[in-house]
Amino acid sequence: MAKGTIFNRMLAIGVGLIGGSICLAAKKKGLAGHVLGYSRKLETAHEALKLGIVDECIAGPGDSNVRNVDVVVLSIPVRQYKQVLTQFLPSLPPNCLIFDAGSTKSDVAVMLDELEPQFPGLKARFVLAHPIAGGESHGPAAAVANLFEGRNCVLCSLPQTNPAGLKKVENFWAAIGAKLSTMNAMDHDEMFGAVSHLPHLLAFSYVASVLGHPKGAEFMKEGGAGYRDFTRIAASSPEMWADIFQNNSAALLSMLSGFEANIASLRKAIENGDRATLERILAQASEYRSHWKQN
Repeated sequence: MAKGTIFNRMLAIGVGLIGGSICLAAKKKGLAGHVLGYSRKLETAHEALKLGIVDECIAGPGDSNVRNVDVVVLSIPVRQYKQVLTQFLPSLPPNCLIFDAGSTKSDVAVMLDELEPQFPGLKARFVLAHPIAGGESHGPAAAVANLFEGRNCVLCSLPQTNPAGLKKVENFWAAIGAKLSTMNAMDHDEMFGAVSHLPHLLAFSYVASVLGHPKGAEFMKEGGAGYRDFTRIAASSPEMWADIFQNNSAALLSMLSGFEANIASLRKAIENGDRATLERILAQASEYRSHWKQN
């Protein structure tokens, strides 16, 4: 293994924006000796190969090259994890490390509990990770090597997580520029239900609402900076975000109830001409947002 290399052979299952960027960062920093890529759509894997994101692509779990990888990175919708792991685990080496980049964690922990009897030791070699990075573009062409530099990455280790494997994953994320933090899976899902999942839901809902107006498309042609900034994330992958909304439904619905109550207060104040209430609610939000700084 070359100096600085953490993994000899990395298999990225999912080579879009996040998975592709992980691969590019690993190659740029010399952290993986050889990078393999897999996508359920063969043309996506071939695109990643053409773009230099991976060194070779595999057709599926039956590929002989699967048997000698030492780490697997899951960068696919969380709802696909169970099926994909069930297909790939019989071919993977028993000591192969696995980490993910999914946006929800409690459901992954439950999934691992379900698979553990069939694949003993799976929970020990699986590290739950969530890099707080991304964008509205998706697919291999959107991948960039510096996506994670200066960005947070949350690790949610399980009680069974192997310390040596956890350390390797920590070293990997740190080496590609991420700032690490740890929390348990339930706290993670509650937090990101508030600061990530709800904002995406609102952006999607807003665009859909305006488009539902007879003149909605015409209205949006005149959208300015506020429209641009508020709606940017509504261009994100519908498949991925539908999964996230379902996977983190409890935390998201709780936050949505609070939002609906606040909207109801604003609506009532507008209907009643209650300027004092309007200014109080708006001032509280404005004061906080004007001093907010991203970590």
